[in-house]
Amino acid sequence: MIKKFILFCLILIVNTGFLWSFEKVDQRDIVTIDFGMVERGIEWLEFIKAGKDDLAIKNFFMTKVAPTKGCQAIIHHWERFMKWDEEEFYKFTMAAMDRIPTKEKIKKENGTLTIFSRRRSLWLKALNNTNVLKKDMLELKKINLREKAIRKAKKFLPSGTILEAEFYFVLFGHSPAFSVGKENGYDLLQLKKKKNGTIDLKHLTDLIAHELHHTGFSYLTNRNLADVRNQENIFLLGVLASEGMATYFINQPFKHLEEYKSGEEMIYRMVADDWEKHSAHIKELYQEAENDIRLNLKGKLDQDSIMSRWVSGAVGAAYVLGTNLISVIDTHLGRDKAIEVASDCRHLLLLYNQAAKKAKEKGILCFVFNEELAKKLLRYKGD
Repeated sequence: MIKKFILFCLILIVNTGFLWSFEKVDQRDIVTIDFGMVERGIEWLEFIKAGKDDLAIKNFFMTKVAPTKGCQAIIHHWERFMKWDEEEFYKFTMAAMDRIPTKEKIKKENGTLTIFSRRRSLWLKALNNTNVLKKDMLELKKINLREKAIRKAKKFLPSGTILEAEFYFVLFGHSPAFSVGKENGYDLLQLKKKKNGTIDLKHLTDLIAHELHHTGFSYLTNRNLADVRNQENIFLLGVLASEGMATYFINQPFKHLEEYKSGEEMIYRMVADDWEKHSAHIKELYQEAENDIRLNLKGKLDQDSIMSRWVSGAVGAAYVLGTNLISVIDTHLGRDKAIEVASDCRHLLLLYNQAAKKAKEKGILCFVFNEELAKKLLRYKGD
């Protein structure tokens, strides 16, 4: 999943009239930060609360909210996986706010809450607390997260990496953050806060840095693999490398599992559950990855299947396995070799195998990928 994200060297607030400039960490790094969908979305929620009729509510959404770049980014995000457009998103939000009938259930058969229940909670809370959304938005507009996010992302990227992307704060109710090419979003409905009610700036900075790392990874892929045809045949390798690096170096959810499990926010409990579930089967994941990388290389496993198998869930298996891969390289070959993976993901398995052999010399047993497969990936040109 090769993504591009943001950098706080220039902040352009689309649809607001404000243009804020900051000293650039690297003048080649460019980013736009857009609150347009949040602004129009808050206006729409207040329009609903004012008791307007259904036709007027839909017309407001379609003419004011749907055309915003943030809303379009959400549509671009989900239309990769299902039938999705402005009409579907409208129904998605209205069902969550109990404004139209839905077949979605609040609880599963085992009594646990569904994803829909979470979406419903987020949208109803937003509908009833637009003043909080406004306050959060205004506070975020005043904060310059640029330098910390950029420096953290670039700390784990090869020298000379350039970052260029667009970042949208949105109202969504599903993915806390997402990335589609140069378009990236963060759901203000899920803004993480500390127990005292203040915004968790470290968490937000790390999330931005995570996506910025993807931006750099994508830049390097486009530059260094420009002559490689049929790059979709090494898609899974790219997912493991990009998500593994950004997760291992920046977010590090594995360090916060107990905090997540005891927290009130469902999404983080789900993250902890998924992380522990995949970690418990890490040996099997290695073997499955080898099989799927081989199938992908032969063109027998497409991107949709890879996304479903390896990326779905609060935390996909690719995040956990990718983190493990990068951890082994970092621990046994050193930080520079781990960072080198971003320059060319085709090196991932070979570098990992070298690290696994070093680990074995220390009495640590690690899975070793088929050497011929690792060499074939390294030589891959798409022929």
